[in-house]
Amino acid sequence: MRRGEILGDPTEGALIFLAQKFGVEQEELEDKYPQQFEQPFDSDRKRMTTVHEIDGEVIAYTKGAVDEMLPLCTHIQTDDGVREMTEQDREQILKTCLNLSEQALRVLGFAKRKLDVVPEEDEENVEFDMTFLGVVGMIDPPRKEVIAAIKTCHQAGIRVVMITGDHKVTAMAIAKQLGIFQEGNTVIAGDEFDAMSEAELDEAVKTTTVFARVSPKEKLAIINSLKRDKEVAAMTGDGVNDSPALKAADIGIAMGKAGTDVAKDASDMILLDDNFTTIEYAIREGRRVYRNIQKVIQFLLAGNIAEIMVLFIATLLNWNAPILAVHILLINLATDTLPALALGVDPVSKNIMRHKPVKSGTLFERGLVVRVILHGIFITIATLGAYWYGLKTADYPVAMTMAFLVLAISQLFHALNQRSNTESIFARHGKINWFLFLAMFLSAAILAAVVCLPTLEAFFSLVMLTAKQWEVVMLFSLLPLALVEITKLFYRIFRKRRQRD
Repeated sequence: MRRGEILGDPTEGALIFLAQKFGVEQEELEDKYPQQFEQPFDSDRKRMTTVHEIDGEVIAYTKGAVDEMLPLCTHIQTDDGVREMTEQDREQILKTCLNLSEQALRVLGFAKRKLDVVPEEDEENVEFDMTFLGVVGMIDPPRKEVIAAIKTCHQAGIRVVMITGDHKVTAMAIAKQLGIFQEGNTVIAGDEFDAMSEAELDEAVKTTTVFARVSPKEKLAIINSLKRDKEVAAMTGDGVNDSPALKAADIGIAMGKAGTDVAKDASDMILLDDNFTTIEYAIREGRRVYRNIQKVIQFLLAGNIAEIMVLFIATLLNWNAPILAVHILLINLATDTLPALALGVDPVSKNIMRHKPVKSGTLFERGLVVRVILHGIFITIATLGAYWYGLKTADYPVAMTMAFLVLAISQLFHALNQRSNTESIFARHGKINWFLFLAMFLSAAILAAVVCLPTLEAFFSLVMLTAKQWEVVMLFSLLPLALVEITKLFYRIFRKRRQRD
């Protein structure tokens, strides 16, 4: 640990740092006045108390939410000593706290009370007739990268909701700085939950982006409400009290540094750096994997559909088989497999976080099915076109060779189209996938060996082609690529018009 760095709860760390600035050392104080009793923080009470023996007196010190503590205080500490607290004092304290909260500061109040003896029972109440000492405001300024990450999440169709135990005013101020609270959103405080029915809560959750002063029970209610609305809910937390909501969420995310063991056990994922931006990175990587799986499926199925349709249409037209079973086997094993593997490790697209979320468990989206069929038809047209040309200008062996080459080569070119379903292959989608180009080169080398080596050529029932026939093969092989590019262009034009409308 570096000098001046404090590990653990950030609130406690801030208080220790504040004390050090005034010359108070934590370890020294703990050795001189050891803790005799403790009432831990409770989300319902929103405060905690420790008891110490100081100069022969037993004193209980309490810190927590000012609005919860103030009604329990009867006296106030001033420069002139302790005196009874007046209503004017209470109003001034609340006004000060509100002013600090509006500046996005988290406000804690402090109070004390003299005791006769150290409490023996854990449940013994010592938080009454207290003397109010003062308040402190602390802030954790939003990191620029967090603000950017939240903006990216909004662009990706992900709704970010703040659920906090802080005061409503503080929570709203922080949410505005982070970009979580926007025009049209609402804020709900914990005391408003009691007046809501389940149906009212479900309706409110749709527009609420900030939940303040919430208890563990209310956190769980929010998660369940989101799930009833068919939302995929990811919940972050670090405390023991967060574990029910973490467990109920579709994805529970615990803090690795500040998180308790209970919170980690209840979660599906642990952030080792406790940084919100890591969640954005995880979403980005998850989307990359999901899209790459779709690319592979789309690429392979389009080729398989083309192979089936070529044989089916040729049978309907009473033609000889344009391709043989051994040709299909070679295409599937050699020229399809390598590009498919390369597409599986395609780098993330620059627009990956601009896509709207898809339904959970949905792999075969409507657009995917349409593209598979459409692309399969394009490859079929090119293959049958080359086969027809071969029959008209030469003989069956030449026609079959041309059909085989067009079916194989067009699928290699078609692999380039899989990098994006909307953007042109000439647009920069992100990092270059060198594995894809290597796979295409190796597949092309296999095809060249099959066509040029006499032994393999005879085994696959192929023949040598003339330069003119090779030109026709390459033109028909590029046809599916061109047709897919045209459909992408029409899609982009339609999307721009719809956005304008």
